[in-house]
Amino acid sequence: MEIYLVRHAEAVEQAEGLEDSTRWLTKKGRKAMQKAACRLHKKRVRPDLIITSPLTRAVQTAELLMAEVGSHAELSADSRLTPESSAEQVLELLSSRHKSKNIMLVGHEPLLSQTAALLLGKEQVAGLGKGSCLCLEPRLKPGKPARFLWLAPVGGKLISSAKKALVPVE
Repeated sequence: MEIYLVRHAEAVEQAEGLEDSTRWLTKKGRKAMQKAACRLHKKRVRPDLIITSPLTRAVQTAELLMAEVGSHAELSADSRLTPESSAEQVLELLSSRHKSKNIMLVGHEPLLSQTAALLLGKEQVAGLGKGSCLCLEPRLKPGKPARFLWLAPVGGKLISSAKKALVPVE
């Protein structure tokens, strides 16, 4: 089983009269996410299930991913992936979907990095850049931390070293 944590792509800035939940992807964000999704396809990322935050920018990101890597996957939205949620709620979501082999979660920071830290048994990990994908392998034994597999930053090379990928910037 693999878990893919994907931060939504670049969205329009918060503005007066614009609700945060309706912020959409910019043209640049869409283009970057399409390229990132293509890279994930080449890496043979094939989630069985894509669960997204119900916020517009995350749903749009999930749709772009679905087109490249998840045409066979189930797509759903879950409020436990909104910015106000906790990492514990995300783990609850994952455990409720334990029958899926590969799960992709599309959401927001700092929730995704907090979830990664909890899964990895670390106090803190570096935040995910917009449009980046972190791949983890959960351990089958309860209480064992997940294993870092790789981080695919948008526009950058794949990082396979946990030390380089997860160290928080001070």
